[in-house]
Amino acid sequence: MGIITSPEDTLISAMSSKQGQVRLQHCVGSLDTVFKNALKKDPRLLAYLSSYQYSYMKKGLVQIMYDYDVTITYQDDCPDSLDDVVVDSGDWDATTILEKGNPKPIQLVTADPSKIGTKLSEQMGKLLSSYEGINGWSTQTSSFGKLTEMNLCNIGYNYMIPLPELRQYQGKAMFAAKNIWKKILGRAKVPQFVKPFLALSYITQECCYDQRAFDEVESNPGKTPSDPIPHLAYGPLVELRGICSGLVWAFKTLMDEANVECICVSGFLKEDLKTGHMWNLVKLDGQYYHVDPTWGIKGDGVFISGLLQPDSMMKTTHVWETSDYPQARGMRFDYDYIEDFLVENGNDYLDDGANEKYFFPDEIID
Repeated sequence: MGIITSPEDTLISAMSSKQGQVRLQHCVGSLDTVFKNALKKDPRLLAYLSSYQYSYMKKGLVQIMYDYDVTITYQDDCPDSLDDVVVDSGDWDATTILEKGNPKPIQLVTADPSKIGTKLSEQMGKLLSSYEGINGWSTQTSSFGKLTEMNLCNIGYNYMIPLPELRQYQGKAMFAAKNIWKKILGRAKVPQFVKPFLALSYITQECCYDQRAFDEVESNPGKTPSDPIPHLAYGPLVELRGICSGLVWAFKTLMDEANVECICVSGFLKEDLKTGHMWNLVKLDGQYYHVDPTWGIKGDGVFISGLLQPDSMMKTTHVWETSDYPQARGMRFDYDYIEDFLVENGNDYLDDGANEKYFFPDEIID
């Protein structure tokens, strides 16, 4: 005697392979009950189901069983596999969206969409500091109320400009970074610990702060900016203008080109806890240091008070979620160390075509 497959298991198997037509035999009760049981066994099917139609035939002497011929319509954005659908049992980890390259769009089945929104909000700072050009997240929630209490959340992301256009700007920024290092270094080869200072020196002397862009952010926080350029690395590196976000991505692009590990940090200045701020962390000889390329950008001279600082110093002026970022304990490579090194070796670098303007700025301000 063969094993009889339950109607809900037959339905699960058919929907898993996206069959448009399926016959469900020996069903006790309504077709809605079969769908309810299937969704209870595998809630991920909610990401597949758009609607269904059916015809039926009663079976048996007392006619309490039915055979259903079902036509299933699937979601337009139906995932390739049920394995791509996440089921939240109340412990979904929102940090899983933070993948390399781009944040991960997620189709998630949950009984509590509001809790998902809260968890995403808690990741906003990390989201902004992990992906250039991103402006936030978005969710679309749908349900099949008569069949299940679960909801389908489609989690996506908002960018300042369409992704293909953003990639073009990023490519141009990387090309500009290569030329900037040639302008700074000539043929000179300097130690890694000097490069954050040189990048800061270049940005401070060559770029201007885009006050109009900042005013727009301050008056309309969270709104997509009318001009994305100052918010991207392209702004400071190509058009020589930016606000903190653009300056930070520009600094990171320069560090990436120089093979110095660098990440972006999202937080606040203690003097302004309403408007967000961004800066960088660089890793030198195994230790992290803070660099704030925005400090001093509005004035003359190169401000070194935001250069290569440990957490203990940065905490006097900046606020950030420390658990989201590596601890910065570096103390060795401060400006005095770099200055002594350049005084001793600078002439050799200048002989190799290094630009004196960036190695030895006219004015250093602490």
